[in-house]
Amino acid sequence: MVRLALDRELGLLNQMIKDMAEAVNDMVRMVIKAFSEKDSELARSIISLDDQIDHYEHMIVYTALEIIALQQPVAKDLRKVVSAITIARNLERLADQVINIAESLLDVAKVQDGLEDLCDIDLLPMSKEALTMFEMSINSFVTADVKLAKEVILRDDIVDAEKTRFKEEIGNCLEKYPHLHRCALDYYVVVENLERVADLACNIAEAVIFIEEGRFVDKIEKKGEILRDRFLQETSIFQLLKKHARLITECMERLPLALEAYIEKNFERIEEVAKDIRDIEKEADKLKTNIRGHLPKGIILPVDKFELFMYLKEQDGIADHAEELLNSFLIYRANLPESFFKKLNQLLMQAIAPLSYFEELVSETFKYLITWNEESRERTKGLIRSVRHSQYLTEELAFNLKKEVFQPDIKDRDLNFGLRLIELVASISSRLENTADLLRVMIAK
Repeated sequence: MVRLALDRELGLLNQMIKDMAEAVNDMVRMVIKAFSEKDSELARSIISLDDQIDHYEHMIVYTALEIIALQQPVAKDLRKVVSAITIARNLERLADQVINIAESLLDVAKVQDGLEDLCDIDLLPMSKEALTMFEMSINSFVTADVKLAKEVILRDDIVDAEKTRFKEEIGNCLEKYPHLHRCALDYYVVVENLERVADLACNIAEAVIFIEEGRFVDKIEKKGEILRDRFLQETSIFQLLKKHARLITECMERLPLALEAYIEKNFERIEEVAKDIRDIEKEADKLKTNIRGHLPKGIILPVDKFELFMYLKEQDGIADHAEELLNSFLIYRANLPESFFKKLNQLLMQAIAPLSYFEELVSETFKYLITWNEESRERTKGLIRSVRHSQYLTEELAFNLKKEVFQPDIKDRDLNFGLRLIELVASISSRLENTADLLRVMIAK
């Protein structure tokens, strides 16, 4: 009688997992269709399914715990119950990845002549492979097929190769069309989430092997994790990234001194500030070269090297804006009202305000990537939101200052110079936002 009751409860648990898997599978198929057709309405309908998936997970976990408490399963039966909780959580996370893709689609769909149109970039092969792995993993669970589960794990390399290919294509596209960097960030989010779909499929396949054979298959992967943690403790790579952020901050913090000197027509002082900034920028360039040239090959990192180098390049580019602004001060002596320069100084202070967050932002980002500490992740997201808000305030100030500079008594040459200064200062904030967005991509996995 006890065995009949246990079999009935296990059958109910299996059916709930199948139902949840079918719902998630429908979401994966829908998001692939929505992305290929740029269907925003379909994307919104996918996002609305999140509560349903959460309910499935809750019911499966509750049922599994009830079986353990009331039926006291052992051996393979116990492994089935414990693995059911693991599979349900993986399915819920997989649904989260799908929702992330759907949310990114809402931004991508707004872009005309985007990456896919101009560069013939196609996400469909990677999407299909990730979907195939997920469906195989669920089928291996339903049929208790260990061989099929092992094949899922072997196919993970295909998705990784697709991810690498896709990122190379994105990089080549951005060289031709740099104005598409915002759109590219959305595509990076999508590709990272597709990779997570494949990873979660592997997790489910590993659970199947554990159920049927009572052993784990991730010993090699776990050795890799230990190596990664040890490497990150011993290497100075992330400390160097923090130092690079600090040097860029030091560059930008000297700009108000240069503007003050320009207002006072003290061009010798501008030259002194310019020399300081160039010296700091040279040190930052050496540090960037050191990071790029001495990163050990083949070592396991919590972030893709392409993403790391792209972030470093964007952060380094912030200092280029400082040099360009200084050159403008040295080239032309404008006859603009004192009130303009007072407000330009306010704009500059607002534009560089996010620099106060950056050292902590880099530190918390990589702390999360190394330790998976959720507090660091939430702190990182909060800092990124602060950077974005600051950029919004900068744009607002820049727009108002542009309106004020159009005065009938200001010569055209001075007017154009004033507008150029506004654009240069405002672009500092935009560059800072782009750098923060690249860190957002890293923690989106």
